[in-house]
Amino acid sequence: MLQLRNIKKLYNRRLILEIPFLQLDGGIYWVKGANGSGKTTLLKMIAGLIPFEGEIVFGETSLKDKPLAYRRSISWAEAEPLFPTFLTGMELVVLYQDIRKATALEVDELLKLFAMEDYIHSPVGSYSAGMMKKLSLVLAFLGDTPVIVLDEPLITLDEGSLAAVCRLIASRSTRTLFLMSSHQEPETGLLPAGTELIVNHQTISN
Repeated sequence: MLQLRNIKKLYNRRLILEIPFLQLDGGIYWVKGANGSGKTTLLKMIAGLIPFEGEIVFGETSLKDKPLAYRRSISWAEAEPLFPTFLTGMELVVLYQDIRKATALEVDELLKLFAMEDYIHSPVGSYSAGMMKKLSLVLAFLGDTPVIVLDEPLITLDEGSLAAVCRLIASRSTRTLFLMSSHQEPETGLLPAGTELIVNHQTISN
């Protein structure tokens, strides 16, 4: 269970987000809103990446009181990921594998699922936008974190990778809380039944 309590976020004294209370139980949540509506800000707050007023708690762990313990529960993938260009994709995968205690088999399965074997040992500076996106998703799905936060997870993906993401989400939806964002409606049948929309920071059954 993830709770947001008395949340406020301001940029240059301008109120961007105000959420008195929001509770998200297990399952899949799709954050819908126009560009500039605060979707990415909300997800970055939940991922523990930017400061805010208020409190975010997962289970019994508060982000403000126990930030390291909280962040161990969260996986994050950006809409337009950036990684050090001199590192190879595999070096990043090995780093995340060690942090998340993932197995070599899990790494191999994810790389195969996203068809990354041919370039995973190349520097990420040579990757296209789609290749970078797939790398960020592999890193987000490594290990067994109970919360996965994905900002615009379906953009820049080819058809095969799009299907792969949806299969991964469906396979983990019973044990993982997913938070995803888009400025567009999810395509019909793209995500499992029971996916909920969050509009104006209120949950709406889909």
